Amino acid sequence: MPFLHISPSRNKITCIRTTPCEVIRMEFDRQDILDKAAEAYDHAENTIRAMDQVFQNVTGSGYDAELTLAQFDMILQGVLLSVACADGIFDPVEQDFVRQFAMHGDLLQYIEEVSGGEIALSWDIIAALPEDIITKLLQVLPGILDEQCESFVYPLAAVDFSYSQVGNVVTTPGDFLKSIEIDMIKIAGLLAFVDSEGTDEEINAAVSMIYELEGKHWRDLLSGRSLGPGQEINP
Repeated sequence: MPFLHISPSRNKITCIRTTPCEVIRMEFDRQDILDKAAEAYDHAENTIRAMDQVFQNVTGSGYDAELTLAQFDMILQGVLLSVACADGIFDPVEQDFVRQFAMHGDLLQYIEEVSGGEIALSWDIIAALPEDIITKLLQVLPGILDEQCESFVYPLAAVDFSYSQVGNVVTTPGDFLKSIEIDMIKIAGLLAFVDSEGTDEEINAAVSMIYELEGKHWRDLLSGRSLGPGQEINP
């Protein structure tokens, strides 16, 4: 069963998102798409900031919310790039959409830094690349972001495998990572039909990239890596 199905409905777009637990039907125009994407991004940002106190309470260690937000931005941009290029066309509307989500971190700037300035890209330059080069870029992206992704997942895992309450913030196992991934999927799903031509392939690309960027680090932590004082994940 497809995660997302998109079909035109007069001058609006109808989206049916299917998950194991729910079916949600939405109709909206392009401005609604941008607004809903901004809402999902704000929710993810607030979740990451709320995690600050919880992480310190669980592990006794400091936590840099700004660094995690920058990492989230870069991971999200990688996911959105995979969605935008899934149909072989990275059009200007999609480029503008991706640019909105570089509030704290810039994937292309990071690529330039880690390449020692040898790889200087912009979204419009990527759009003009041959399809096989874009495919190669998407294939190597998880490796480029490997260190940032591991650092991003670590604090999420630390709080997700505990039960904590700090003020009004309550966490149970899996809450933080699940919440942030849902926000990323929402944003990616909205990008998939911002040009009114969304496809299941685009959503599958988003899910696959999220898995590649986060999944292996999550599995490493599940294997029993210590998270901090008194905190260890046991499968």
